[in-house]
Amino acid sequence: EMEHNEEYSFEGPKKCGTVAIVGAPNAGKSTMLNRLIGAKVAIVTHKRQTTRNSIYGIAMEAGTQIVYIDTPGIMAPRPKE
Repeated sequence: EMEHNEEYSFEGPKKCGTVAIVGAPNAGKSTMLNRLIGAKVAIVTHKRQTTRNSIYGIAMEAGTQIVYIDTPGIMAPRPKE
């Protein structure tokens, strides 16, 4: 695991990708983001709708950078009254 103040350099081809983490409320999306990044970047609680706005986390390995986007849970629309 790399320290925040260390310089990150590598040789060879460089790759970058984006991954959106999408799913139902309270399904473990933020927990998965924290595990993939290797640091606590998203709040994790048992309450629904803790993530109100998208949270970004970046993981780097060798010449690859992955940008993860933790999205709020997808909820069914409320019926019109």
